[in-house]
Amino acid sequence: MRVFYIFQIKKDLEKITKENPYMLFHTLETIYYREPDDIKLGYMFLKQIIEPIAIKDLDVLLFKKYKENYFYMKYRNVHSMHDVYRKENTTLTLNKTYIKLETNVIKPRFLNELRKNSNFFICDFTEKDYFWLDSLEVSLV
Repeated sequence: MRVFYIFQIKKDLEKITKENPYMLFHTLETIYYREPDDIKLGYMFLKQIIEPIAIKDLDVLLFKKYKENYFYMKYRNVHSMHDVYRKENTTLTLNKTYIKLETNVIKPRFLNELRKNSNFFICDFTEKDYFWLDSLEVSLV
C-alpha cells in the first residue's frame, strides 16, 4: 500500500517548479522529516509554500460524484473506495494543508476528481516519488 501526500502549491511557486519539481519535493520532504520539536517551524515554512485546500467544496464534490457507488464510503473528511472487482482499496483523507491518499492501485478513482485542480503536487516520501497531478494520465478501465 502506498501513501501519497497531496499539496496545493501556491501559483507563483508552481510556475517556478513546474518543469523541475525536484527542489519542491526536497523542500516538502525536509518538512515531512523534521524533528518533533521543530514542528512549529516546519508548519510555518509549509504555509509559505502551500495554499489552504477548500476541503468543504472538495468533500461535497467527492460525495456527489461517488455517493451512488456501492463500494464508496464516507465518514467525516475520510472517503474510501473498496472495490472488490477492480481490487482497489483506497482511502482519501482531506485536511486543510494536505490530502492523504492511501491506495493499493496505480490509478485510484479519486484522482479523476482531484485533476480538476491544476496545482496539486503529489509526493510519496517513502518511495521518493513525486509529480504534478496534471501531468498524470488517469484513465479507468
